[in-house]
Amino acid sequence: MGALWSRAPRRLMAATLACACMAGCASSAAATAPSSATASASGVVDVSLWESHSGGPVATSMAALVKRFNATHHHVRVRLNVTKASTKALAAVTAGTPPLLAEISHYDNRFIQSHAVLSLNPFLAGREGGHALAASSLYPAVRANGDVGGQHYRLQADLKVSEFFYNQALFAKAGVQVPHTWNQLAAILPKLARHGVIPLAFKDSTAHILSAFRANGGHYFLPGSHQQRTEFSGPAGVETFGFFRNLYRRHWMILAHGSTIRTDFGAGRLAIADGTSAGYQKILTAAGGHFPVGAFAFPAGSSGHSANMAQGLGFVVFKGRTPAQQRAAWEWVQWFLQPAQQAYWAMHSGFAPESPAGAAAIPASWLKAHPGEAVSIQEAASPHTAPRPNASAYQEVQSAVDAAFFDIVTGKKPLHTALKALDATDHRYLTKKTAI
Repeated sequence: MGALWSRAPRRLMAATLACACMAGCASSAAATAPSSATASASGVVDVSLWESHSGGPVATSMAALVKRFNATHHHVRVRLNVTKASTKALAAVTAGTPPLLAEISHYDNRFIQSHAVLSLNPFLAGREGGHALAASSLYPAVRANGDVGGQHYRLQADLKVSEFFYNQALFAKAGVQVPHTWNQLAAILPKLARHGVIPLAFKDSTAHILSAFRANGGHYFLPGSHQQRTEFSGPAGVETFGFFRNLYRRHWMILAHGSTIRTDFGAGRLAIADGTSAGYQKILTAAGGHFPVGAFAFPAGSSGHSANMAQGLGFVVFKGRTPAQQRAAWEWVQWFLQPAQQAYWAMHSGFAPESPAGAAAIPASWLKAHPGEAVSIQEAASPHTAPRPNASAYQEVQSAVDAAFFDIVTGKKPLHTALKALDATDHRYLTKKTAI
């Protein structure tokens, strides 16, 4: 596939981009910036960018790219502020001091309903700020991620999908292979347990639960309900929630999150860790080179295919700025999405690239040595990877699903009764008859 823009350079990112200009520049480039964009007397437009990841490889990678952009673009200067933009930017809108550009979460309706952010459709179509961004140049789940009623207010920047990481030494010791279906996964867990380890740690988190649910034929919303009902009490919900309850009851799985999973995995006490592409760098750090770390995609379910959820932060451009300032912000977005930058971003932040061209710019040798990134690209390209629903009410649905999953899997509530209650609760949220 060609470059994202017709005038974008065709040169793919060389090793010098991966190593030379990026090292050690995060903290200095991430200094707090003014909240607005201004044009200096020299004609340089300042673009304040709020990036929501505090510290770690994500902030470091973004700071490195900002430094490179500023070195090669003399009429636009990006000023990076690493802060919690998803929450702070909305407060800044209320105060009348939002940044020009920010990365916010998938629940962007709060910004849309406040009339705070621009529709990016004119920019995507090439009517503003440069060349059109062809729909085929981004992965479908990325392009659809910020779509609200046919308008794109947010363009995904941090593509995150679910995957499993595993201790290859433990797999070899137990004589098991990477599973390709959920039933195959269940079959290898007792073999791993015989070696005195926790076979699987799974996250009781919506993105992971819903990926397994959709692999068994489920949907985010009950088809035909106009997004006012869910279908967890149907066959897919019974199969999915019942599957994990069975693993938990047999002591083949624990429910855990983040640091606990990484600690157990790094100590060799855990064979398979549920995670995301954004967590790959962290899991490697936890392992510390003491054993080889493999990765595999979420397995296929009873539908015959796997499924995944595309989630992560995305760029929004705020209103109340001049067209020149908004075009300057879009110039950064265009540049960020070009293959060379996408390859660097994926290789250093852990996120999947947003485009097939970005994936193609990553050296095959590097992907062979980093299976977590290779799996992320596989999932990003899958037609069964769908964006997380971005309706405001779905945030409440998410909380209800997480709670119900924990209660059912751990045996606190009966399966069928709890799933029917979950659908009833979701219906009240989706019809705005109740709220958390």
